[in-house]
Amino acid sequence: MNPIEVKIKVSKFKLNQTQNIKIEFIDNGVGISDDRKDEIFITREEEENKFRTGLGLSLIKKVVDSFNGKIWVEDRVKGDYSKGCNFVLLIPEA
Repeated sequence: MNPIEVKIKVSKFKLNQTQNIKIEFIDNGVGISDDRKDEIFITREEEENKFRTGLGLSLIKKVVDSFNGKIWVEDRVKGDYSKGCNFVLLIPEA
């Protein structure tokens, strides 16, 4: 098995006339299936019936939201989640 690698890519990205800093965390891990991509950002309070551990991504989402930013995860290889993830953060430039 190959070791997991994470690459970090920082760029500028214009969205709706607003200049943003775009930060991507790209890995070659096992990936996240489409049906789980939204739920990984949900806090325990928002998800009463499921046992979840940790605060990581839900806390990051709250911080990004407080800056009027966006966060999401997509397949590293479009259409094949098993090839790894690309976590994308967009934060408006100050």
